[in-house]
Formats: sequence, C-alpha cells, structure tokens
Amino acid sequence: MNIPSAYLVKSFLHSFSQVMLQENMITGLLFLVSIGLSSSTMLLGSILATVSALVVAKFCKFDLTAVQAGLYGFNAALIGIAVFYFLPVSSTSLAFAIFGGALSSLLMHLMKTRLANIPTLTTPFILTTWLIWGLIDYAGLGTIIPSYLSGVNTITLADFFLATLRGIAQVMFQDSWLSGAIFLCALALSSSKAAVWALTGSLVGMLIAFVLSFSQGTIVLGVYGFNACLVAIALAARYPKKYWLRILGILVSVLLTYAFEQVTLPALTAPFVMTTWLMIAMIKIRTISLSKVILK
Repeated sequence: MNIPSAYLVKSFLHSFSQVMLQENMITGLLFLVSIGLSSSTMLLGSILATVSALVVAKFCKFDLTAVQAGLYGFNAALIGIAVFYFLPVSSTSLAFAIFGGALSSLLMHLMKTRLANIPTLTTPFILTTWLIWGLIDYAGLGTIIPSYLSGVNTITLADFFLATLRGIAQVMFQDSWLSGAIFLCALALSSSKAAVWALTGSLVGMLIAFVLSFSQGTIVLGVYGFNACLVAIALAARYPKKYWLRILGILVSVLLTYAFEQVTLPALTAPFVMTTWLMIAMIKIRTISLSKVILK
C-alpha cells in the first residue's frame, strides 16, 4: 500500500513535536532546526532513529492515526539524540540509533496495547537508552560523564533566567539557552498554555534545587529543569484546574533527579515518567476515597 507523502511528513514532524507532548508540524520543524543548529550529529541521530521507528510501525501495521500523530516516533527521536550525546559518529553509533529507534517503536506498541491504562510517555526512550548505555559501558565504547560546571559559587538573576531556558533545552540534550528559547517559541506556536507551564516548570525546578542547596553548577546547566518542565506540561494538560498538583509534581521530579545523580544510571526522563505516574495514581486514590466518603 502506498503511503501519501503528506502522511509521511506529518508522522515525521509530529514525532519531534510529541517530545513535548504536542501534535504540531511547525513545532516539530522548529525543534529539528534548533537541534541542527546546536549539533549536526544529534540531528543526524534523531532523524535516523525516527525514520527507523516509523519504518517498523509501517511494516508491523501499527495504528495509522497514532503513527501520524507522532506517537511511534518521539521516543525514537530522543534515542537518536542520546546516542550521539554519548558517542561520536561511527558505524557503531549509527547502528545503535537505528536499532534504538526500531526497538522504541515495538515497546510503544507493547505498552499501548498491553498497558493501555498507563500513560506510556517516554518509557520506551528510557528503557531503550538504558539498554544502549549498558552496552556502551560493557563494551568499553565510552562513558557518560555529566558536563556539570564546577567552581560556580554564586548565581545571579541572569544565571537563573538562562538556566531556566537551558532546562527546557535539556529535554533534548541541548545545553544552550538559545536552544531553550527556540524550543519555547516553538511550543508557544502549538500551545501558549504548554509554553507557560514549560517555563514555569523549569524555573520552579531551579528555585527548588537552589533552596535545597544542590550543586549550583548543575543548576546553571538546567539539569533540574527539564523533567520539571515535562511534568508541568503533562499535568497541566491532564488536570487543567489542579495547580497545586503541578507544583507538587515539579518538587517530586527535582528530588528524583537528585536521587538519580547519586547512582551511576543516567536519569534521562525517568523522573518525569515516575512523577507523572505517581501524581495520576494519587489523584485516582483520592477520587476513590472521596467517593467512598460520599456514599457513606
């Protein structure tokens, strides 16, 4: 069966916009441009992995609507970026990107069909990247060394602002405030609400980390912002009137990010997924408890 080119373009660009939970071609295109301006190798990795995921989705005849919405490609896009964050361009890294993209598509389908009541979010990206990271470490191909800044003793207001933008950029492994600014503008084109909460999530995440006296060098790089940013976007979309839940979610994501720093396993977006699942479970338990009280 021939697939219209418009369908292919939508599937591809939506795969990038869905990294921040949006379905918008212009947003996806601007995300691509920003990645390319920051790192041509990460752009290459993201494209390879995404195409690999979409090819698997077509070959396996996954739901066309979901594929076009980018749901089978956004985890792959992140995997491709991550591979070239860890490794230079080589036949091995290219193979990892293609393999990772294909595996993420299969994991997405498995979770969507077998665990339909649990939001998949970036779980396929996390599991696949941890597997690739383990293979890299086992084979001695490289190590993941966080590029935290040392010797940062004071943080100015300007540092906080730039760190907030870096927090948004770090969603896609970029450490440039300019990338964060482009991501934010791209997000605003799709949803001004999502853009506001992305900025709020990253900023509040930085403030919490600062109050808790976490490493200022890490704060400046936006490390405590990207999971908080994603949590804020996800919870704002799911529970539009529960502002307290977003703030709580941001706090939990920061604490989980710090916890991951204490072990050798890279956090990636695991704090985002774990926090979102926890908040959803908490609301469900609370709703059930209230229902029982009312029935009494």
